[in-house]
Amino acid sequence: MVETRAVSEHPHPPSARPSRLLSLAAVALVCACASGCRRPGEAQLRAGNSAAQAGRLEDAKKAFEAAAQALPDDARPRELLGNVLYQLGQAADARAAWQAALERDAASAPAHLGLARLALDARDAGAALDEIARAGAAPDPEREAVKALALLARGSPPDADAALAAADAALAQAELPHALYARGGALLVQGRFSDAQATFEQLQSKFPRSPLGAYGLARLAAAQGRATDALLHLQAAKTTAGSAWRADRVADDPAFAFLSTSEGFLALVRK
Repeated sequence: MVETRAVSEHPHPPSARPSRLLSLAAVALVCACASGCRRPGEAQLRAGNSAAQAGRLEDAKKAFEAAAQALPDDARPRELLGNVLYQLGQAADARAAWQAALERDAASAPAHLGLARLALDARDAGAALDEIARAGAAPDPEREAVKALALLARGSPPDADAALAAADAALAQAELPHALYARGGALLVQGRFSDAQATFEQLQSKFPRSPLGAYGLARLAAAQGRATDALLHLQAAKTTAGSAWRADRVADDPAFAFLSTSEGFLALVRK
């Protein structure tokens, strides 16, 4: 008989690497290039986006920094630089980049959504939802995905339903790994374990470079009291996350409280 544990509504993973680096800023960049990228800094923006999509984050960082210098009044390179810095685990620098973007464009949706993710990292769901509201109401899959994560983090009784709706709205527009993760998290909170498993496995299959699928499966195993499986999935998530693994965040995740004295778990969260 499998022991079923109460599901924690603390959904934030150790490393939520946003795949949508071609954000609103990048879309604007493509439009600008359609009419000829002759402005200083445009070539660096294109190079940064290419590097980011190929997973060469350090190269992307250098390119966006160069673009920011060449385009001192433009929010776009700072929005994109913030995304890359966040993926590199440089949260303070990411915050500075997004704040610099907002100084140039107070309505910058990518910057507000970036600050929302930082608020989620700090477990401040209210601040995250405030930043999401400032990102505007236009349909956008990134906005809906981050909103879903924030609703799950807030954890009031109706929030799982609202989070599932937001995740589905995001996925109707684009298949994003953190939208799939939020969907699986909402299903997990609702006790729909089979559906949650299918969603996390889909995430793992479609985005093998993301640790979110394995981390979601670890939280599912924890909710069902399957300690061995939880540890195996956590090890897979750590391996995939690499240097972006946040041991402190995993150690503080209430889903794994029952593993707090396990040597295997302590090894995974040891700094």
